[in-house]
Amino acid sequence: MKRFFSLIFLIGVLLCGCAKASEPVRQTVFCMDTVMDLQVWGKDAEAAIQQLTNKLNTLEHSWSATNPDSLLSRINRGEAPELTQEQAQLLARIEALSQRTDGAFDPHLRALSEAWGFYGEEPSVPSPEEITAALAQSQWDLGAALKGYAGQECADLLAEWNVDRAMLVLGGNVQTYGEKPDGSPWQIGIQNPDGGDNLGILCVTGTASVVTSGDYQRYFEVDGLRYHHILDSKTGYPADSGLRSVTIVCRDGLTADCLSTALFVMGLEKAAEFWKESDDFEAVFVTTGGAIYATEGAVLSGCSYEVIAR
Repeated sequence: MKRFFSLIFLIGVLLCGCAKASEPVRQTVFCMDTVMDLQVWGKDAEAAIQQLTNKLNTLEHSWSATNPDSLLSRINRGEAPELTQEQAQLLARIEALSQRTDGAFDPHLRALSEAWGFYGEEPSVPSPEEITAALAQSQWDLGAALKGYAGQECADLLAEWNVDRAMLVLGGNVQTYGEKPDGSPWQIGIQNPDGGDNLGILCVTGTASVVTSGDYQRYFEVDGLRYHHILDSKTGYPADSGLRSVTIVCRDGLTADCLSTALFVMGLEKAAEFWKESDDFEAVFVTTGGAIYATEGAVLSGCSYEVIAR
């Protein structure tokens, strides 16, 4: 099994163009099974970045699928722990996003991910009987939602401090906060699924969430066949949608995270139709053939691509 955690190195966030000479306060942490790089500029940057770290650790403690003492594990064991209003609202929002995508994003595939071994060190292809048994179980897994939610929570937290701007790289997620001094956009690289240089540069302004789901982020190979971690609840197998990656740009981190998985599972044609019926996100798609498609509101440079228009 190969894991590629660090957008720090693999997606390449470009921070050029800042007119202000001051350096950010920067901290790297390992949380939610990934490397996170936090950069914050401003008078209260030191204190704010400590609060961000505390927030991330608190969310992991509550919602970890692998910690047997977590709130999520207790729920999956059939217990009925008392939830705070914020915790109950999070689960309700996740359920609503699953319904919005007609199950393409499914937060109840913990047993299926375990059957494939994606939470262990030796993943393997389960038997059809094991897949059927896993699909019959409904256990929460927020792996495709939590980092997006965490990014949004961090952005909200930064608003309480005297902070100019921030760039938070949370595994496959990027959360921006505030404007760059010269008014230029944040520049975020679209990772080449095969490695090497970025395919293009996605430009976003102000506070936004940019989330990528790709078949290269976590996978294993057996007899020359690649099995990635983005599972299709309708088949029980890794999604065979004709896509290598989907990147979502959205003002809400939870929505961005869930939709990046959902649109990957849908495939390009259904995902494009889904976007046309929505008004709260933009998307960039990389197909198995290497073609790049971007919705008309996405600002993409440095590559050739086809625009998806309404």
